[in-house]
Amino acid sequence: MAKVYIEWYGCALNKADTEKLRHAFSEAGYKIVTAPEKADFCIINTCAVKTPTEEKIISRLKKLSSLAEKYHFKLVVIGCLVEINGKRLAELFPQALLFGVDPSALADYFNIKLDYSPKARALPYNNCISIIPIARGCLNRCTYCCVWIARGTLKSYPIEEINDAFKQAIKRSKEVWLTATDAGCYGFDLKTDLSELLAKLLKNSGKYRVRIGMMNPQHAKRFFDKLLDVMQDDRVYKFFHLPVQSGSDSVLKAMGRGYAVSDFVELVNKARKRFPNATIATDVIVGFPTETQEDFEKTLELIKRVKPDIVNVSRFGARPGSAAANMKQLHGRQIKARSRVLSKLCREIALENNKKFIGKRFEVLVSEHGSKGNFVARTNAYKPVVIEEDLFCKFANVEIIDAKPTHLIGKVIDE
Repeated sequence: MAKVYIEWYGCALNKADTEKLRHAFSEAGYKIVTAPEKADFCIINTCAVKTPTEEKIISRLKKLSSLAEKYHFKLVVIGCLVEINGKRLAELFPQALLFGVDPSALADYFNIKLDYSPKARALPYNNCISIIPIARGCLNRCTYCCVWIARGTLKSYPIEEINDAFKQAIKRSKEVWLTATDAGCYGFDLKTDLSELLAKLLKNSGKYRVRIGMMNPQHAKRFFDKLLDVMQDDRVYKFFHLPVQSGSDSVLKAMGRGYAVSDFVELVNKARKRFPNATIATDVIVGFPTETQEDFEKTLELIKRVKPDIVNVSRFGARPGSAAANMKQLHGRQIKARSRVLSKLCREIALENNKKFIGKRFEVLVSEHGSKGNFVARTNAYKPVVIEEDLFCKFANVEIIDAKPTHLIGKVIDE
């Protein structure tokens, strides 16, 4: 019996693919092991979205390549980075097997039945969370991004196919993530949208929670009012991941984002008007080639005005194949300095936001293991609450006793 070790990087879609990959190997009679030293094949599912992520993966692959010589396993590299920078991987790791995002070649090599669609069964991510891919690819051609090169154009899965997967997921899990390259454009190729999908899924009875993935404002604004109506259901986390990327309309235009800052602000205002405690998450790229100091200050002003709960700050790094890679780049020191300023502001706002919850009580779902032997629960707005009690995959009532920039601290109470 051949032994396989699998490791992944990147987005929730990669998480979902990895769990389907584990299941496919298990079904085919392979043994899944917990360390590369124990394996015959060491498979790394890669991400290409950011330069630091690529360098982290390269560093890991160098270590694994050395281990492969000592322990005699075969290194297998799959996923987006193979599509985006396969030449570099082939030069650095000539002994490795390389497969892109298309599962067919990988499946043929290992003689497994591999299907990344919702109809293919996946193991739960952590025995409480199931991840369902609802679409692949996107409709954007952002000038800084290489993911669309790897993933291609939008391909949404039919509502009935997703619903069948959802029915199975809520039998074995209490939390379900609906994930895609961009959930905001789900169904546009099928003459439907995310609000209609969610309405169908919520017809399934049971006590569970649903988390919606990232939605680009360009697409979300087409159906947002309908989505908010459907999200009135208590089983949907009031969590909105709406990446703004810049507070400057001129930078957004150069990025090819297809919306204005005012569109983003309008979506946030609508979400908060309907759900005052909603969690707003966004992404910001600092140091895009056309970003002036004035543009950067507009981003700071936007963050101060909107006060998002979560801001994923990324320093711009030119990605292979992207249009922005051919633009004149800003100096690295300038990008780092801006990143530090923005990150500090975002931490201060996050802490300010979280302190408002001290003393409040929530019903939470304990869906994750913490890093220090504790547990992570989620409020109805997907706010993370760290607790000490082992109530994994159970609902509980908590009182918030403290707040940090990244999470709340709670104690379990009887109600």
